[in-house]
Amino acid sequence: MLRAIGRVVVGVSDQDEALAFYRDVLGFEVLHDSDDEGLRYLHIGLPGQPDTGLWLMPGAAEHDRPLLVLYADDLTEIVDAFERHGVETWAQTDSSLHFRDCCGNVLVATVTR
Repeated sequence: MLRAIGRVVVGVSDQDEALAFYRDVLGFEVLHDSDDEGLRYLHIGLPGQPDTGLWLMPGAAEHDRPLLVLYADDLTEIVDAFERHGVETWAQTDSSLHFRDCCGNVLVATVTR
């Protein structure tokens, strides 16, 4: 029936600011960026995963609950990047942490082995 998740729509107040955050802080890359009748379709994804990603679309952020869980091998590099970029984190354990993107969306980074 279904075989994979394609894109998750993330509501952002500023697509360029969101792109800079996801690209420069989290390491995403642009998969597709086009305008159609005044609407920008901005698709981003992690390197090596061209079929799964995020649509950064104009809209309101989900402020209270996690929108997305990202898997990592280790949190050390992520925490270092967040400190360099002033990203607020909370609920940090050895295997996960919560944070907000630049538009207020709550995300979780968790270690998977």
